[in-house]
Amino acid sequence: MLRAASFAVLMAGLLSLAAYQSGDPISLERPFPVNNTLAHIFLDWETTPVLPKDVVECSRSADSVQGVNVLMLNYSAYDSAYAGKVKDLIQKRLPGVLITEFWKGSGKDLTAALNGQSVVVVTYPATGSTGQIRAYGRVLANYVQKGGAVVFSGTDQFGMLQQYGLFDLDFGYFCTDLALHTKAPEHPILQDIPADFALQNYAYPLDVADPNFVVLSEVRGYPALGYKSMGAGKIVYIGLEYYYDEPVSTRILENTLRWLAPSETQVPAPVQPEANLTWANRSANRTEERLFAGSGKPALESTFDLKIYPNPYFEKATLDVNLETTAPVSVEMTDESGVTVAVLLPFRVLNEGLYRFDLPNVPSGVYFVKCQAGPQTTVRKVVKVAAQ
Repeated sequence: MLRAASFAVLMAGLLSLAAYQSGDPISLERPFPVNNTLAHIFLDWETTPVLPKDVVECSRSADSVQGVNVLMLNYSAYDSAYAGKVKDLIQKRLPGVLITEFWKGSGKDLTAALNGQSVVVVTYPATGSTGQIRAYGRVLANYVQKGGAVVFSGTDQFGMLQQYGLFDLDFGYFCTDLALHTKAPEHPILQDIPADFALQNYAYPLDVADPNFVVLSEVRGYPALGYKSMGAGKIVYIGLEYYYDEPVSTRILENTLRWLAPSETQVPAPVQPEANLTWANRSANRTEERLFAGSGKPALESTFDLKIYPNPYFEKATLDVNLETTAPVSVEMTDESGVTVAVLLPFRVLNEGLYRFDLPNVPSGVYFVKCQAGPQTTVRKVVKVAAQ
């Protein structure tokens, strides 16, 4: 009888504790940085917080990314738990995406794994062999030049980003409870994102020295979100943490993958092993890929037209961009190796109409002018001839 009474009292006490809540029920505040071992122990035990109805995110249609192949490069990931959480978020928001994971292997192994992949997601780079990461960086650079896309998620180990070598930066750090400010709210990555927002996960701003890096969001003047075009592809840095499914940061990840998802004509060509590529056949392959939309209208309904005259040109040439509808537009000029030589128009929204730009007086050679208007990209080849 006494045992039965004791058990009843114990159960009543447990029920009382379960009913008691202290503080904000949706608070994700943590007493320690998430990037330490103790944090990961508790993160694996913690359940997903209950969010108010007005911030619950519903997945949008995955039609635009149906069948898109994403390779998760996890070799340098902080740990497997983080990589697993990022994978779960992508599958939850974009169930049509096909995910492959790459944990280790040689540069040739990574080259083989990249064939058929549209986007590479590098999860929280924080550890690994310097030589191996630099080798992966060279493979990724070749992949991006041919039209692929690489997304780096935020990290407090900015030196790892330097070792990949895909964009130039001086230093980085991590912070929390600081407001992020969007600099280009019209960009597709920032669709449905507030102009200013704060996250309870960590943000990882960088001091980016790369002049070709386009800042989309910043923390006190330091980029926390942005991208760089290189060759026919793009490199994106999302300086946010993904241990929790926060609506804003997860939407940014979803928007990024949607923006990078290629049309059928834009899937990157198979990546050849670096050792087997000569400079001549690299240039030939790159030219072939970059000109996928360079002659005539794309398969999709045209929203703009490009004209370059004269071509070839001697000192000065004119680029006419004729927009048929209002759209976010960017225009840049690169050399044959994919290095940007001029940003003619940083990403901004333009109304329909004719816009005229002067091409710079660059050294003689072959160049490419790439214009992106909304989801459509068109590339034109232009030749600069030497003075007679």
